[in-house]
Amino acid sequence: MQRFLHDRLRRLEALLDSCNDVMRAYTAHELDVVATAAEFLGQASAGYQKLGDADAESDMLALGAQLSSARSGMHPLTLERITARRREAERSIVLHALVSSGTRLRADYAETRQSLTAAESQLVPILTVAAQRGMLPGSADGPPTQLELEQLWQTLCADAGIRPAARQVAMTVSVSDVLLLISDLLVAADRPR
Repeated sequence: MQRFLHDRLRRLEALLDSCNDVMRAYTAHELDVVATAAEFLGQASAGYQKLGDADAESDMLALGAQLSSARSGMHPLTLERITARRREAERSIVLHALVSSGTRLRADYAETRQSLTAAESQLVPILTVAAQRGMLPGSADGPPTQLELEQLWQTLCADAGIRPAARQVAMTVSVSDVLLLISDLLVAADRPR
C-alpha cells in the first residue's frame, strides 16, 4: 500500500514550521530554548512514527538523546563530563540538533514533493487522452466531486489504452493522492463545465 503523500507533505511542513520556530528562539537567545528544542525533537520523532518512517524517527530520537545527555552534564559526542561553560555546551548541542533535524525534514519534504510532481506529470497525458475521448466529468457547479473523481479513475484504469499508464501512476502514489492530483489538474485546466 502506498503512503498518502499529500498528508505526509502537510505533516512534514508542520514539523518544518516548528523547527523554524525553535531556530528563531535559538537566534533570539531565549532562556528556555533547550527545553523548547527537546519538546520539538519529541514532536518530530512522534510525527515520523505516525508517518511510519522508523529511520527518521530514530534520527530524531538520537538527536533528542544527545540533547538530553547535554542537559544532564555529559557531552554527547565526547562522552566527557561538562565542567565549564555548560550553558554554552547545551546551546551548541541545540544548534547541532536543530540543523540536523531541519536538514532531514527538508530532504524528506523535497522527496515527497518530487514524488507528487512526478505523479502529476504522469497524469497530464492520461487526462489529455481522457478529455479527447470525452471521459471527463461535466459538473458545472465547481470542481469535480469525490464520486466523480473515483468513477473517472475507475474508468481510466479500465480503459485498455489508458490502463498501462494509469497502473504506473498507481504504483507510485496512493489512490487518494491520484484523486487529489486529478482534481487539482482539472481545476487548473479551468475547463468548461
